[in-house]
Amino acid sequence: MANSPVKGEGVTRRASDPHASAGLAGFVAFLLVSTAAVADTLGTIAVSPPPGDARETGTQSAGPQRIVPPGFGATSPGAAATPPVGASFPGGTDPSAQGTPQVVKSLPGSAGSGITVSTLGGVDASAAGLLGQNEGGFGSDMWRGATRADIERHLAELPVVTGSPVMNDLTRRLLLTGAEPPAGPQSGTSLLAVRLDQLTHSGHADLAVDLAKSAQADKTPAVAVARARAALATGNHDEACNALADIPTGSDPAHDETAAFSLKLSAFCQVLAGKKSEANLTLDLAREEGLDDPIFYSLVAEATDGLKLKADDPKQLDILDVALYRLAHRELPKNAGQIATVPVVQTLARDESLPAETRIVAGERAAMLSLINADELAGLYKLPSFTQADFDGLKAATFPEQPAIRRALLFQAINVEILPTERAALIKLMLSTGQSAGLYLSTVEVLLPILAQLTPSPTLRDLAPAAVRAFLLVNDRPHALQWYALIAPQGQGIGRDARELGALIRISNPQGPGGNDDQITADILADLSSGVAAVRMFAVREALLLQALGYPLSPKVLAAVTSVTPTELMNQLQNAGQKGVVGEVVLLSLVSIGPGGPDGADPHVTAQAVSSLRAVHLDAEARRLATEALMGRSHAEPG
Repeated sequence: MANSPVKGEGVTRRASDPHASAGLAGFVAFLLVSTAAVADTLGTIAVSPPPGDARETGTQSAGPQRIVPPGFGATSPGAAATPPVGASFPGGTDPSAQGTPQVVKSLPGSAGSGITVSTLGGVDASAAGLLGQNEGGFGSDMWRGATRADIERHLAELPVVTGSPVMNDLTRRLLLTGAEPPAGPQSGTSLLAVRLDQLTHSGHADLAVDLAKSAQADKTPAVAVARARAALATGNHDEACNALADIPTGSDPAHDETAAFSLKLSAFCQVLAGKKSEANLTLDLAREEGLDDPIFYSLVAEATDGLKLKADDPKQLDILDVALYRLAHRELPKNAGQIATVPVVQTLARDESLPAETRIVAGERAAMLSLINADELAGLYKLPSFTQADFDGLKAATFPEQPAIRRALLFQAINVEILPTERAALIKLMLSTGQSAGLYLSTVEVLLPILAQLTPSPTLRDLAPAAVRAFLLVNDRPHALQWYALIAPQGQGIGRDARELGALIRISNPQGPGGNDDQITADILADLSSGVAAVRMFAVREALLLQALGYPLSPKVLAAVTSVTPTELMNQLQNAGQKGVVGEVVLLSLVSIGPGGPDGADPHVTAQAVSSLRAVHLDAEARRLATEALMGRSHAEPG
C-alpha cells in the first residue's frame, strides 16, 4: 500500500525563493549527520491437449492454447512453442553470465531456514533472491526471453493485496525468486527496490528485510527507501534510521513522496536519538517547504515537547504514522484496524496493548493475506467476553453492533455449541457474514478445524453447499467430495446447488472433469439458454475455463460462443506462454487479473492466464486459479 498522500492545503511554499531549495538540501544534510548517531461475452477458444498430454508424460508441451479467435493474436494458432535460447538454465551454468543469482536455499520462515548472505559476484543486485527452484521459486532464468522495460512496468503494477490464495502465493514466490534480470536497457528503475516495496506493501516486510540483506551492496536511493520502510514495519528503527544516509533529501516534500518520507523519517530518528531541538528544526523546515501533514506535526511536537497540537485523526495509518504514534505515546485512533495500511496490520493484531476490536479487525485483514495463521485469528476471536444473554441473542438474531465483535461472538458460540445441527447453523451464519464482509477466506480458514471434525450426514445436509465451497477454496478435495455426496448421491443431484457445485468439483479435479461428456455439454447449453444473466455467466466461465485447462468442448458448445477481440495484455500473456518465459507468464497473469481476483476479472482474461500457466508447467496453480474463478461466480450458498 502506498503511503498517505501529501497534500499542499493551507500552507504556502516560497517556491520563488532561490535560497529555499539550497537551504533545504544543506540543512537536511546537517540533520542527517546528527541522525547518523542512530543506528459477459463468450469467446471462441481453441483446444489444448487433454489430460495425458506432454505435461504428464514428460515430453515437451505444445504451448498454451489460443483463447482468442484466429486472426487476433500476435502469433498464429498453430505456432509451436519454442523455448527461448538457454531455456535449460537453471540446472546448468549460463556461460554468458557474469555471476549467478544469490539464492537462500530454504523458504524463509520454515523450520531450519537459516537465511544466509553472500557476495553477488558482479551480478546486478536485482538478481538477489530468497527462493531457488527447489524452494518454490520459478528458476534463475524465469525472465529469459522477456524485456526489462516490460518487466519494470508490470512489476510496479503487480496487485499485491487480493483475496485470492493462489494469487497471493504466486506473488510472494515471484518477488522472492532469485533470477537473472531481464535483458534490455535499464530505465533507472531498480527492480530490487520495486520487489522490496511490493513485499512490504503485501505485508511481508520481514521477507523484504531478508531480501535486502542479501543485496547489501546496493545503496541506491530507491533501495534505501524500500529498506527503511521494511525496517520500520518490522520495528527495526535503528536499521531504518541508518538507511537515511543513502536517501536523498530532495527539495520538494510537498509534492515529492521520497522527499516527504526522508524529512519525516529524519524527525522520527532525531526524536528517537533524544535530539529534540534538531527534530523541532526539522518541523520548521517541513512547514517552510510546504509539507501539509497535520498529524505528523502534532505527533512530533508531542514527542519532543509534550504539546498536543490540534489535528484530525488520519484517514489512513502508514508505517511511519504508527511509529510516530508510539514515539509520542499517543493512543492510536479507535478505527486503527480499518485504516491501517497492510504493512502494519500484523503488528496491530499482535499488540496486546490495543483494544480487542482493533486487534480483531487488523487480524482478520492479516489472515486474509496469510500474515497470521488461523490459530492466531481464533485466539483474537476469543478475546472479548460475552454473557449468556449475548449467546442467547444469536437465536433471536440479536447481534453486537460492531461486525468484528459479532464474528467473535459467533466463533465462540460455535465452539461451545454441543448439538451438531445448531453448530452447523452457526457455521453457516459465520461463513455468510464473512463473505459479505469480504473476509471469506479468513473465515473459512479459522473454521476449518471445526468443519473437519464434523461428519457429513443427512441431518447436516443444509451445511453441505457451504462446506463444499469452503474445502475447495483451501484445495481440500477429499473433504469437499464427502460433503458433495450429500448433495448429489452417486454424482446425481437436482437443483442449482448441485449443478454449480458439480461444476466446481469437476474443474478442481487434477485428473480431468470426469463424468459424462454429454451431460457436461447439456448442462452448459442449458445454462447458456437461461433467461437469468447470472446463470449464463456461470456457463461462460465454465466453458472457457474447461477449455483453458485442456478439455475439448463439444461442437455444440463452440457454436454457442462468440468471438472477442483480445487486449494487448492478453496477447503478451499468450506470447510469454508460447516462449516459455515463466516469470513473465506469472507476472502478466497477476497483472491482467488485477486486485479484484479471478472471480472479478473478465472470464477471457482469466482463461488466458490459466492456459498460459499450464504452458509453463504450473498446472496445479492453473487449476486452483480456475477453481477460484468459477467459485466466485457460483451462487451455491457460501453459508
